[in-house]
Amino acid sequence: MEDRQVFSKLELDGPAPAEPLKVTATRTDANGTHELGTTTVKADGTFTVLDEPDLVGDATYTVSFLGDLTHRPATDVTHTVSVGKAASSIALTAPAEASMSSGVRLTGTFAAQGKALPERAVLKVGRTDRLGTGTLSSVTVAADGTFVIDDLPRTRGETTYTVGWPGDDLHEGATASATFRVTR
Repeated sequence: MEDRQVFSKLELDGPAPAEPLKVTATRTDANGTHELGTTTVKADGTFTVLDEPDLVGDATYTVSFLGDLTHRPATDVTHTVSVGKAASSIALTAPAEASMSSGVRLTGTFAAQGKALPERAVLKVGRTDRLGTGTLSSVTVAADGTFVIDDLPRTRGETTYTVGWPGDDLHEGATASATFRVTR
């Protein structure tokens, strides 16, 4: 899920303020209304509200200026966006060739945009060779997003390893594969 930004501009009806003005922002979604805090208005009247929604679906942002001693309150600005799942990605690295006797080590990284991925995410691992396709033991991702797969190939020839994650409530799923030749 990407960070959402709401851009707008506050038009003043009086003299320039002595201190920077601030606007307050909220996000309303299926789980209710969430206070996003205050944002400083720049000298040109523009401001930006940053948010990482934690729910897929429509979100309505409302920005308010309550006014001060010399400026009237501003009419609330609202903007509705459709929040989708954030992208996730898996990168998988394998050697060009491996042997049945010494095995193979594949390394990879798992990452996503938006909200943090679950700690110790578990990725499914599969292997396809001339004997067919099978599921291997899953691999747990380290805190830094890396993982290692050590395996003993079961036959010679072209072998493909596939790593996948189904996604969660906030992130899309991802897969990656690597193909290499296995020798005796």
